[in-house]
Amino acid sequence: MAAGKDINAKQQCRTTVDRELGDAVLIPKAGLASDFQKFWQRLSPTTRESSSLPSFGTYPAQESMMQRARDFFRAEDDKDTTSLVASKTEDIRRFDPAGVQRVVAICAYGRSGSVLLASYLDGHEDVVTLPHHLGQHMYPFFERYTSLCLRDKLLAYPFMSIDNFDGFFEGETPVAAADYYAAVNALFEVCGNWPTEYLESRPAFVQLLHLVYSVAHGLRPKTPNPLIVYAQLMVDDPLAKRLVEDFPQARFIHTLRDPITNCGRFFTQTLKLRGIMAAGYVISHLTFADKPHAGMESRTMPVRFEDMHLHLEETMRAVADWLTIPYRSSLLDSTFNGVPLVAGQGAAKWSGARPEQAVRDSKNVSFTDRCVLYSVLNEDFVAWNYPCPKIFKYSLVRLLTCTLFLLIPMKIEIIAARTVAESFKSEGLRVAINRLSRICICRVAIMSVLAVELYRRLVFGKQVLAMR
Repeated sequence: MAAGKDINAKQQCRTTVDRELGDAVLIPKAGLASDFQKFWQRLSPTTRESSSLPSFGTYPAQESMMQRARDFFRAEDDKDTTSLVASKTEDIRRFDPAGVQRVVAICAYGRSGSVLLASYLDGHEDVVTLPHHLGQHMYPFFERYTSLCLRDKLLAYPFMSIDNFDGFFEGETPVAAADYYAAVNALFEVCGNWPTEYLESRPAFVQLLHLVYSVAHGLRPKTPNPLIVYAQLMVDDPLAKRLVEDFPQARFIHTLRDPITNCGRFFTQTLKLRGIMAAGYVISHLTFADKPHAGMESRTMPVRFEDMHLHLEETMRAVADWLTIPYRSSLLDSTFNGVPLVAGQGAAKWSGARPEQAVRDSKNVSFTDRCVLYSVLNEDFVAWNYPCPKIFKYSLVRLLTCTLFLLIPMKIEIIAARTVAESFKSEGLRVAINRLSRICICRVAIMSVLAVELYRRLVFGKQVLAMR
């Protein structure tokens, strides 16, 4: 009966989140002026701080979010959880929360295996992490809901979006509501009398969210001061600055991938989220996220996607050595909370290294597109040791190539336009004109971003991520 109530509570909460948040939290709709402003900002060297053009910013109302959390955990208040809280309290005591100062943020260059790398680190005895993308919104969440006390922040964090709710309480590695609630209560059994200045601080939220999640899942790192693996994902200078302010020992790993393959694969993912503007977002990201965060070069390590499939043990030994954690065979297993991370669809599913994934894929990239990418991103191909015709090392060739091919729409633009055109018959004339205008803005933005990026590289040079 209790299990049935838990399932019903989850279903009810999931329905509420779907209804109240909808697309507004994940993909807020923007006008033409807003789209144009965002791409114009990308051209300015003073505003290029993030690899993800501003698209988020709509968050659920604080009270409605807290009400969802209260409704979801209400059944736990009616149960006798004394023994469960006592068990979790013992697990909390294994940690030195304030002493958890080592953090590594994993950032992604498009579709480059950032989640895969986190899954390799997940099973290590000295690591705690929030799987998949669950840690990505920690800093925006903390700063958006500053008036919430720490306990309410910990209870509400899973309810800020549909993805967070699914990631915590559904999916392949769900946390039981009773375990998460008990872990939060156990934390305050141990730390409740600690100084408020610490408990309500931003670093404490990051530390204690990871420890609560770990204890809720019954995971027990061997060290009281484990390494936090934080999926920052976006190459975002303000986020990186906040992390280093909170954790002076913080480091960054940037996952990389062949720009040709990345362009097509990242577009496939982005098309579902960005629609008409997907091609613009892809090019904007590829021309920005290939460098370290400002001032963070010495604490940054690049890891190639292909090496995680072709040279896994060598790669993970290097990562472990750089993070100063002992190498373990568990670093070769792709898991979250002990469950294998499964990639692929249908019959083609796998977990961990798969050499076929390291082959260059030009599915959504035409010949002229490849020439433009070789010209504009030449430093990336050379620094990361990806195949690139040697003729593109000459500045004149790069300039002439862009002059000849830049006016030709990229294949990813054509695919996006065709997707939009298919819906014209069912939409009104006003919607069709709006969408055609967006396509034109995207075309102008792509040409501008590529032309300005090439100019900057040829005239001023560019420091891209350097392989160690």
